[in-house]
Amino acid sequence: MTNDALSDFHPRPMRIEFAADLPRLWNADDAFATHYMNALSLLFPTGEKFFIDAVRAYRDRISDPRLTAEIRAFIGQEGWHRSVHADYNAWLEHCGLPAAELDERAARKIAFIKSKLPPRGWLAATVCLEHFTAMMAKDLLSNPALTANMHPTMRQVWIWHAMEELEHKAVAFDVYQATGGKYSTRVKAMLFVSVNFAIDTLRNLIALLRAEGKLWSPRVWWRGAGFLFGRSPGVFWRTLPGWFAFFRPSFHPNDDDDRALIREAREKAGLSAPLGTDTP
Repeated sequence: MTNDALSDFHPRPMRIEFAADLPRLWNADDAFATHYMNALSLLFPTGEKFFIDAVRAYRDRISDPRLTAEIRAFIGQEGWHRSVHADYNAWLEHCGLPAAELDERAARKIAFIKSKLPPRGWLAATVCLEHFTAMMAKDLLSNPALTANMHPTMRQVWIWHAMEELEHKAVAFDVYQATGGKYSTRVKAMLFVSVNFAIDTLRNLIALLRAEGKLWSPRVWWRGAGFLFGRSPGVFWRTLPGWFAFFRPSFHPNDDDDRALIREAREKAGLSAPLGTDTP
């Protein structure tokens, strides 16, 4: 499948009201399932800014008009994701969870990485992290049970975000390839990113469960183990094949055809057509 198949995408402005009475355990009234998703959200505002900066650093080196348009749409989509998740995280802070502290920790880590790596390293890391978000987005949209018991507000956020992650999943990769990115560099970057992504998510999850008073609950961790590693199968086993696929020398994100899944998600979210190209 060529990149043309998924290139017609645009930012969709999303205004979400995180109401004061939104249930604290908004995901199936389950502490682990809720705070696992919250832990991911706390990585996004700083992470999305990093992705934008990495791609922007190479935008002037792209001559292909289609990829240039995709970069513009990618930046717009990621800008809206950053804005919505900043509001989401502010709601977490309002709930008495240490969202601001965890967001600051993520910002310090990204600043450190940017100070130690050249822009090529930023872009390689972005390629890997975009693959992570695409794997998780596909898993979320392919398994309706994961969103069925979410509060409607949060379901809307996560379906919208996942859909757009699949739409632009190849942009950073195509920029990397078009500007001379090496296979060996992206492989080393993926190993580094995989370890750090797992550590950062777990640290956020632990901090949130501690604040919830559930950190030492055997029941919470037993259910969490099933959520991640269960025979159903869990999230880890469902996404593992996609992780291994990244290491093929011939890998391209659009090898996996997600067009039908994107169309279905657009319909579920009431976003069958683009809503505009504004940025927040």
